Amino acid sequence: MILLLWESYLNNIIQKLKCQGYSHPIFTSFVFIILGINLFAHRPIQIINAVSLKPDINYSLHLNSIRYFLEPIVGFPLFYLRSGDPVEEYIVLWIWIFFCVGVYFIYSYGIKFYEKWLLSIPAILGLAYFILVWMIFWPLPSNTIVNESKSKILFNTHAHSYFSHDGLITPAEQMNWHKNNGFDAFFLTEHNHNLKTLDLVQQQRNGQLTQNPHVMAGIEYSGSNHMVLLGLTDSLITFGKKDSVVIPEVHRQGGVVGVAHWFDGQKMSINYYINLGVNGYEIVNKNQLAYPKSIHHDIIDACENNKMFLLGGADYHGYGPTCGTWNVLDIFDWQDLSHVEKTESIMNGLKDGKTQVIYYSDRNIISFENIWLSPLLNIMNYFKGLNIFQIISWIGWGVLFISLGIKINKKFILQWVPLITGSIIIIKGRILLEKSISVVQQNDVLVEFGDLFTVIGCGFILSGIIVWGLLKKFPSIIPD
Repeated sequence: MILLLWESYLNNIIQKLKCQGYSHPIFTSFVFIILGINLFAHRPIQIINAVSLKPDINYSLHLNSIRYFLEPIVGFPLFYLRSGDPVEEYIVLWIWIFFCVGVYFIYSYGIKFYEKWLLSIPAILGLAYFILVWMIFWPLPSNTIVNESKSKILFNTHAHSYFSHDGLITPAEQMNWHKNNGFDAFFLTEHNHNLKTLDLVQQQRNGQLTQNPHVMAGIEYSGSNHMVLLGLTDSLITFGKKDSVVIPEVHRQGGVVGVAHWFDGQKMSINYYINLGVNGYEIVNKNQLAYPKSIHHDIIDACENNKMFLLGGADYHGYGPTCGTWNVLDIFDWQDLSHVEKTESIMNGLKDGKTQVIYYSDRNIISFENIWLSPLLNIMNYFKGLNIFQIISWIGWGVLFISLGIKINKKFILQWVPLITGSIIIIKGRILLEKSISVVQQNDVLVEFGDLFTVIGCGFILSGIIVWGLLKKFPSIIPD
């Protein structure tokens, strides 16, 4: 009897699910697609050793409960922040969205679709720009690295605060970002000067700042190529100076020199910089391997043959919460070392060429030649890397959306999205301008972004008002 009742109960549930599936074919198809992608093509997110190109078992990833709950809201923004070409891929994504909206209007309204399509431009642009600003400036619950080793420490050799012309955040915010991303230490490498950094290091050494993460002084020098000058103890200004002057001075201070993102120009050969006296090369920058595989191996071989170090530069300027690379050293009893001893341990590890480089891998990198296919490829790669709880989050939010009977009000979206997003973007622009006051002589990007956001925000508000006026005067364009 109990078995019959249970069978009847299950049959009722199955019938209800079938009815719901037939009633919502788009959502049902979406569920089967994402389950199929994840089940048959699952690609787990891994931490990869940049030399062996194999997963490193000493590290895992942590996803907090907020990330699980908000996966459909924050998942794609975080995924795009780790793209090989995030800006270009993001622009292509919204071009796709714009054309998909056009197809929807053709399906819904036939030959007069162009009126609605043109009116949708402010809302689409406003939403795209707002999400971009949100991705960059507001905290998102990103995946974070977990160091399973008892002796290994993680450090970064490439970071900028707003004392660099292109940095967005304060040194304190840099410290917080590094702590959130699992770093035990980092070099703050402002562009071409280090006086402010030396002050920060001294404050931490004197106990005026938190000791975690450990801060060390560096510079990103713009000579014949960008280079990171690490372990500086004296003030140094490198504007306009030649490699032959700067590199010996760094060595005189007991520091080391690493060639940073050489791939940007490749003006000189690998051997040119070796003969110049550099001590190492970046092989990972930001979110990916810095070079094609052949050049990647050439640099590794050159560093091994010349007893030079390899680096992974997070190259963090304040754009978003994600991190793509870490440097590793074996340093026992790290927490028991003094401030001076910590710096000496890292510098000795660099000089001895003992660093390892690891990076975050959640996709197959899309070549620039395939940039127009990136939305489709990114969707595939994104759903391949989710775990079961993230998939459940997507399905759960979809079921909730359907259960509440939420309907999309086209007039509301076309009128109010530009107004709301424009207002928020203006507010962020004014915040950046206020932040720029104390560093106006060192920083360009805060004023640039602040002014740009103010103008663009005003433009969205104006366009929203125009759309509102047109729909008021010609209500037949989009009927209630």
